[in-house]
Amino acid sequence: MLERPALSDQAIARCVQDNYTISAAQITFLPIGYDATASVFRVDAADGRAYFLKAKSVPVAAATLAIPHFLRQMGVEEIVAPLATGTHTLSARLDANFTAILYPFVEGRVGADGGLSAAQWAALGQALRRIHAAVLPVELAAQMRREAFAPLKGQLAWRLHQEVATASYSDPIRQDLTAFWQGRRAEIEAILRRVEALGRLAQARQPAIVLCHADIHIWNVLVAPTDAIHIVDWDETILAPKERDLMFVLDNSAAGAPVTHDAEMAFRQGYGPVEADPVILAFYRYEWAVQEIAEFGKQVLWSEDGGEITRLDGLRHFRALFDPGGEVEAAYRSDVRQ
Repeated sequence: MLERPALSDQAIARCVQDNYTISAAQITFLPIGYDATASVFRVDAADGRAYFLKAKSVPVAAATLAIPHFLRQMGVEEIVAPLATGTHTLSARLDANFTAILYPFVEGRVGADGGLSAAQWAALGQALRRIHAAVLPVELAAQMRREAFAPLKGQLAWRLHQEVATASYSDPIRQDLTAFWQGRRAEIEAILRRVEALGRLAQARQPAIVLCHADIHIWNVLVAPTDAIHIVDWDETILAPKERDLMFVLDNSAAGAPVTHDAEMAFRQGYGPVEADPVILAFYRYEWAVQEIAEFGKQVLWSEDGGEITRLDGLRHFRALFDPGGEVEAAYRSDVRQ
């Protein structure tokens, strides 16, 4: 969320004191992130330590917190896991509208700002291999989403697609999105149908299922001043084929932060020998495009949490999906017609 929600510093300070026994000396809103349901803050404690607090305005799936906590306990040190409260929960009620999740604050930069070195790509490969090899306790696995090979945001995208055909908006930003969408109506509908067809092809292959981060591009990799890498944002974690994660690295087809051949080779050195199914990769790249169409469309047309800045940001990102090198082009490059 790019705009601060109706959350006072006093409410945040009270939450971290009551639930984590942390005395907050300073609280700073951070206008970052694409999630219109999440607002983030830096909490500087009286003892000199710093924390990253995420305030979610929608229910938080337990597995998205339990998985990184479990992996961290299993020794995957690259994982940034939520901290436990005094009652051993991984989140806390902030007020009537928000849930708080507290993490250690990682000083440094986002991996996409400046890229990763060969050693860091290899470290990311090693960490992802360990994630994919993780054996979850039965009770934790039972909480997980499991790949159904139907686009997760497909129904939302279809609903928006139908709405913009007839809807009339007074807001200029929503009008701009509607006009852009209508100009690409046939293309968007073809994308929605193609992802469904690829899902059926992928499901027929009956691939092995592993634990996936599901959003492991280098915007979700932090680089510390020590050059160590840290993996964040487990909101999409799922039991799925390994291609769900590998699509962000292999074949230079990932959008947003393209991966060079040398970077891919360094990643493969860390990950180990791997062959990806081209049909499953194509499904996931199309699904990614559909997810972004749905989420940014929703952010502009339906979001009740954000204001004009949030809607403008959603419009900008929606248009960028169709730019050269964007998510739609990445899907087209990966397509396997059968």
